[in-house]
Amino acid sequence: MKHLLFFFLILLIPLVVTATEKFPVAETLEPYIKNGELPGIVTVIATKDAVLQVDVLGYADLEQQKPMKPDTVFWIASQTKPVTAVAVMILVDEGKLSLTEPITTYLPELKDLKVVAEKTDNRTVLVPVNKPITLEMLLSHTSGTEFLTPFQSQHKIDSLPMSKYVATAVMTPLRSQPGTTYHYSNIGINLAGAAVERIAGMPFEVFLEKRLFEPLGMKETTFFPSADQRNRLATTYSFSLEQSKLIPSRTGFMTYPLDEKHRFAEPGGGLFSTPGDLTKFFQMLQGNGVFNGKRILSEAAVKEIQSRRNGVSDVPYGLGVTTSNGVFGHGGALGTEALVNTNNGRVLLYFIQHQGLEKSDEARLKFYDIGNRIE
Repeated sequence: MKHLLFFFLILLIPLVVTATEKFPVAETLEPYIKNGELPGIVTVIATKDAVLQVDVLGYADLEQQKPMKPDTVFWIASQTKPVTAVAVMILVDEGKLSLTEPITTYLPELKDLKVVAEKTDNRTVLVPVNKPITLEMLLSHTSGTEFLTPFQSQHKIDSLPMSKYVATAVMTPLRSQPGTTYHYSNIGINLAGAAVERIAGMPFEVFLEKRLFEPLGMKETTFFPSADQRNRLATTYSFSLEQSKLIPSRTGFMTYPLDEKHRFAEPGGGLFSTPGDLTKFFQMLQGNGVFNGKRILSEAAVKEIQSRRNGVSDVPYGLGVTTSNGVFGHGGALGTEALVNTNNGRVLLYFIQHQGLEKSDEARLKFYDIGNRIE
């Protein structure tokens, strides 16, 4: 959740730079690499039509001295959420899904969901939901669902196919009545993905490939990285106080090895991608649904995505994105983040793989300040 907090600290004060001046990203962020505070970073500054600058710093693997590259692969984690929201909105545009229809229209097995009304060490009291959950609630984290199902918490987030995942969600009581509170939830996003899969009549990953990745030319974005992509995957690091240095640190959310055959698509956080690929996705959103002349979403759908939905919370959230004052986007658990700034037409992406490196948050804010400067 930390990346959501930093999203709202961005200063959107336009500063003037000349058209020929290079954005001073490398000069600003290089000290973090040289001081051993961060392993490696890739940043992108773009508009809807062009990539203005890519900066590649440090190492994808410190031990092997493997340099970070533009085609380094990253687990983008919760940056999968806006991708899932776009998948939903593709079907909304086609009239096959509705944001306000009860989710039971698409997933009838959710009709008997219960809510925790009271919970102590000795007992748990469950009551029926008092209003239907909708796709709008699922995508804005206001459905009342928990963060993960008990099965995911015990195993991994990529451990079940959507068909079986829905059954585990049915058995997971809501923490609050639908529409009353904001609670960040992979369950909600996963159920939205399950609705896409059910109505489209194809696996969620196949839908993304056919309707989103192929049209955008996103050849490196996948739930199931190939051997070549795994070889290009950035190593995750944390900082060891005992050793006073960065050490490799594997995330506990995913099933390893990543070539494990019993892994499944997870709409809430399972995608892997590269800086070049993910830039195209956010350029499409900056372009109001169009990229390279291809319309992926209607302009109305993009406005729906970036419109705040959760007035019940202090965290401004739209459909699969954080959103505030014309800036929307999302971050991932290992430090990746992307912002679409509709005020100045900029798209900013920041890539790193870390667990709990506070210096990364500091570096990211400095990058935002540089990238938001306008000519």
